[in-house]
Amino acid sequence: MTTENTRIEKAKALAEFCIKCAEDKIAENPVLLPLNGNSSIADFFVIATANSDPHLLALANYIERQVREVHQVRTIAGGEDNSGGWVLLDFGDVIVHLMLPEIREKYQLETLWGERTRA
Repeated sequence: MTTENTRIEKAKALAEFCIKCAEDKIAENPVLLPLNGNSSIADFFVIATANSDPHLLALANYIERQVREVHQVRTIAGGEDNSGGWVLLDFGDVIVHLMLPEIREKYQLETLWGERTRA
């Protein structure tokens, strides 16, 4: 397996772990979105919905903590502010988008890149 394939497989495993963490904290409609080379910023998006501002913050904190403990990966950016109903956790090859329902409906990130995989 090439180094690139190994990197992609690690990124996919991290994205799947983020989906599991979102499910652990009762996030709604978690989606794993492979970007398939259509983005230079990441290989995978994870998108999930929180049902309130406190849930959004708890979800972000939980995912960030679990990824740091289990995968030894820290966020590059994000997680500090949810004032707009959207928290982004940037783990490099995986970017997690946590949103309130109205924000997710408004931006519809899933529709920006073709096929998607539901967790």
